[in-house]
Amino acid sequence: MKHNKLKRMIQCAIFAAILCIFSPLSVSVGPIPFSMAIFAVMLCAVVLDLRSAVISVLVYLVLGLCGLPIFSGGNPGLVAIPGPTGGYIWSFVLMVPVIALFKSIPVKALWLRCVLTFAGCVLATALCYVCGTLQFAHIAGKTFREALAVCVIPFIVPDLIKGLVATVLGTILSDTLQKAGVLTLR
Repeated sequence: MKHNKLKRMIQCAIFAAILCIFSPLSVSVGPIPFSMAIFAVMLCAVVLDLRSAVISVLVYLVLGLCGLPIFSGGNPGLVAIPGPTGGYIWSFVLMVPVIALFKSIPVKALWLRCVLTFAGCVLATALCYVCGTLQFAHIAGKTFREALAVCVIPFIVPDLIKGLVATVLGTILSDTLQKAGVLTLR
């Protein structure tokens, strides 16, 4: 029992660290930067079980709120969360259950598991877009339509690619780690 608890803690810590490493990687092209944060969240949700993935994302958010410069562009949470891009950041914790729901549909074929998991990533990204775009529009004084043009349209294709890579890589990684007895999904 204690062994499984320790394993879960280590898994959560590793994925919180992955989130902290990938999230600051960004390219500013306007008010919303191209960031690897969504990729890291999707990978976390694909590899881990729901509970561990939510804990990992929450740890990442708390670390940012404590002042670590781990959000897009190296911003700390006290600057980023209430700012125009904050809705994208806090929605990460909402993305995880959506992906977990789709990946937990019991199917045997690997290709079908990947299709379902990718559908979860797409839907979770849409949820992130809604939360983030609403906050951006409110803070920036833009209409939702104006905000969509700046905050969503340029990101659709890159985020679809991130979802596809996270799905394939995450599924293979999860299966491999489970077979090796390193990853426990319960």
